[in-house]
Amino acid sequence: MTIDTRRVSQAIAAALIATVATQVIYMALGASGQSHIAYPIWRTEAIAALLVAVLGFALLKVDAIVAGCLVVSGILNLMQTAMGLTLFYQLGYGGEAPPEPAFFAVLGLSFFLYFAAKVAIGFAASVLGVALWRSTGADKVIGGLAMLTGWAAVGFNVTAMLVGMDMVFRAGAAGTAAAFFLAMALVRTTRKGAPVG
Repeated sequence: MTIDTRRVSQAIAAALIATVATQVIYMALGASGQSHIAYPIWRTEAIAALLVAVLGFALLKVDAIVAGCLVVSGILNLMQTAMGLTLFYQLGYGGEAPPEPAFFAVLGLSFFLYFAAKVAIGFAASVLGVALWRSTGADKVIGGLAMLTGWAAVGFNVTAMLVGMDMVFRAGAAGTAAAFFLAMALVRTTRKGAPVG
């Protein structure tokens, strides 16, 4: 089966943009696991993450590092959103009574997976950004932004994995920015059928 790398990369970029949009909407609306707003957002993000994971495999022969990071981030993000959808409310988050003690362990694991997914996204953005940085014009600018936001995402989210929820906003913002510029870089590097990395 012949794989159109350009179209696959564009589809992954669209899915990444969807995850960026869900993050921005979630924060803008002040949603939380206690809010009914969170659930359609998480469902959308879960579907987008699944697409990133599945389509990422199609790029393995083109750029194994970027493809691997996409697959890992998609799987981890899918697991993280699935935990929110299937466990948060069931453990009492959002009800009238205080959450069950197990909820806090589930929440901690959910965010650990969230941070790990952002590390993978950041690494992919930095790798692709370095490749684009060697170009000129708009490609160089997007490459530079992908590289910088990717490094920031890796740094902040690795730190968050070590220290926990104190870093959640900075880590999340850096990871979201890296996902956006990774999407832009994927589109730029695969225009006219050019290779990914």
